[in-house]
Amino acid sequence: MNFTRGVFPSCPRVWVLTNPHPGNRIQAIALAEALDWPFEVKELHFTKDSRWRLTPRQPAHAMLDQKSRALLTPPWPDLVIGVGRSTAPVTRWISTMSNGQTRTVQLGRTGGAAPHHYDAVIAPLHCRMPPDPRRFDTIAPLNSISPQQLAEAGRQWPGLLDGLPRPVVGLLVGGDAARFRLGADDARIMAQQVRRWVEECGGSVMAVTSRRTSLAAGQALQTVLGAPHRLYLWQPASDANPYRALLAQADALVVTGESESMLAEAAATTAPLYVYPVTEIRRFNGRLREWCITRVHTSSSRNAGSNHLDSALAWMIRRGVLRPRRDIALLHQALYASGRAQPFGKPLRTTPQPPLPPEAPQVARWLKEILRTDGRAHPE
Repeated sequence: MNFTRGVFPSCPRVWVLTNPHPGNRIQAIALAEALDWPFEVKELHFTKDSRWRLTPRQPAHAMLDQKSRALLTPPWPDLVIGVGRSTAPVTRWISTMSNGQTRTVQLGRTGGAAPHHYDAVIAPLHCRMPPDPRRFDTIAPLNSISPQQLAEAGRQWPGLLDGLPRPVVGLLVGGDAARFRLGADDARIMAQQVRRWVEECGGSVMAVTSRRTSLAAGQALQTVLGAPHRLYLWQPASDANPYRALLAQADALVVTGESESMLAEAAATTAPLYVYPVTEIRRFNGRLREWCITRVHTSSSRNAGSNHLDSALAWMIRRGVLRPRRDIALLHQALYASGRAQPFGKPLRTTPQPPLPPEAPQVARWLKEILRTDGRAHPE
C-alpha cells in the first residue's frame, strides 16, 4: 500500500526504540546524537510471545508489556530509529499507524536483511548483507565514544588503577552469545594467558566482566587474577561500572572476540587493542543456512539463475527471510586491516594509537540526505 508523504521537517520529532540490551541501546543513541535533533528514547519490554513477529493486522500490544504500550501513542514521530530484532516490527507498525508519514530507520542485521521494509537501514559489513541503496554498511556497530566521554569517565573513577604495576592491560570480558561460549574453563585459560602475557612486561591486568559473563566464568577469573591484578564483576543491581573508565585509563586493551560492541568502543579509544578468540559453536541449522547462501552466490557468479531452487533461495535472501550468518571474523579482519587492532598474542605495545574514525557522523550525513530528498512512496 502506498501513501502520499509530506515534506520531512527541518526539526523533526524523533523516537529511538531500544530494548534492554546495552549494545543495541548504544548504537541507536549514537545515531540519534549524531543527527543532532531532539529525540526521545523509548525502552521497550516484551512479552513472552515477543519472538512472534507482528503482522499488519496485529498491533504492537501483541509484543509489548503494558508499560511499553503506553509509550507508543500519537502524535507519531517524524522519524523512528529502531535497533535489534525485537524492535523491528514495532518500527514498521508505527509507520503504518502514522499512515506512512513516519520515516523508519532500522539498525542491525534484522533491518539490514530486509531493507524494503524501511526508509534506511544500517548494518556492519560483517553481517554480510546483499547490496542495497537503502543500507549503509559500517565497519563496526555504531557508538558515541569520544575523548570528552572518556575524560569524564576517567574523572568518575580517579583511583581505578592506583597501585597497579604498569603497564595496565584492561581485559574486557563478554560471555555466552548465540554461537559463542565462554565457560569456566575458557575463562580460566584466558585469564592465565593474559596474565602471563602482561607479566612478561612487568605489568598487571584490570579485568571487567559484563552482563553476559556467567557466574562460573566470573569465579574462574577470580581464581586466576589475584593480586597484583584486579577484577570487577558486573553487578545487575548496580549502575556503578568502571568499564568506560578502563577504556580511558588502560595502557592497552584485550577484548573477547565475540563482543561486537566492546570491540567497537575499544577501537574508538587510543589504547592498543588485542582481540582474544572465543570458542564458536557451529550448529546444523547454521551450516545449512551457509550452504544455501553459498549456493546462491556461486550460482550468481556463474549466471546460473535458471535453477528454481537457486531462484527461490535468492528471493529469500533479498526479502530477509534467509539471513546470512553474522561473521565476527570479518570484523576482526577489518580492525586488523585498519591497523587498529591485533590478534591476542602479538607483542604487547602501549604506545597510543589513532582511534577508528567515528562512523555515526558519516551515517547521519547520509541519512539526512535520504530524508531531505525523499520523494518516494512509503516502503513496502
